[in-house]
Amino acid sequence: MTDELDPGLRRLFAQTAEAPADEAFLAGVTAKTSRERRLALLARALVWGLVLAAILAAAAMGLVTTLNQGLGKVAALVTTSPVGTAAGLAIALAALVCVRTLTPLFAVRRL
Repeated sequence: MTDELDPGLRRLFAQTAEAPADEAFLAGVTAKTSRERRLALLARALVWGLVLAAILAAAAMGLVTTLNQGLGKVAALVTTSPVGTAAGLAIALAALVCVRTLTPLFAVRRL
């Protein structure tokens, strides 16, 4: 066995004057790797959560702006004549169909 993979291995043997206990060594390595794995998963989840929050915030701001701009036009169209009422209902129905069609694309998938 060489100390090329772990330079501190020779120092460890020199300090203890014997080989480290297999069970204690294995438990230490397992604890360290599991802790590192949990921290990596937590960091990855935090980054993805921030990215998702930023995307949703941008989409919400765009949607609010679009709805505010279109609301005045639809209200003017609906209140001007009886034909406008039918056109307003058609626009509302088209919006409902679009929302129902696009909802599965934005559904959150659970693993």
